[in-house]
Amino acid sequence: MNRLFIIVSLALWMGSPVGAQVGSGPCAKDRGALCAGIDSGDGKIFKCLQDNKDKLSAECKAHQEKMKEHYKEIKEACSDDVEKFCGEIKPGKGRIMKCMRQHKDELSSACKAEMAQNKKVKKGK
Repeated sequence: MNRLFIIVSLALWMGSPVGAQVGSGPCAKDRGALCAGIDSGDGKIFKCLQDNKDKLSAECKAHQEKMKEHYKEIKEACSDDVEKFCGEIKPGKGRIMKCMRQHKDELSSACKAEMAQNKKVKKGK
């Protein structure tokens, strides 16, 4: 389960939190209404949206469901990369994300492809 969290965190880093893009995306209005005054970074906006999941718009909820399915594909494509490059890194405070960023050119083609697809899915394409 901890590795799943790391994979999801990686996906969030490679793109932006499940539609919580600043100023755009299917969850932008929800972010503005429910998470105003919360500084971005360290997953704070994502956590805010999760804490308010019952109050999210239908559009944002649908987008989150789509992203959840896509994260399963990311997990399959990138789990070996996380283990290979960052398996010894203690999770938390963005350490795994920093490690993966340092190895972004070395990631498997499957992981890179899923990350590229992740950006498209986030934009609703």
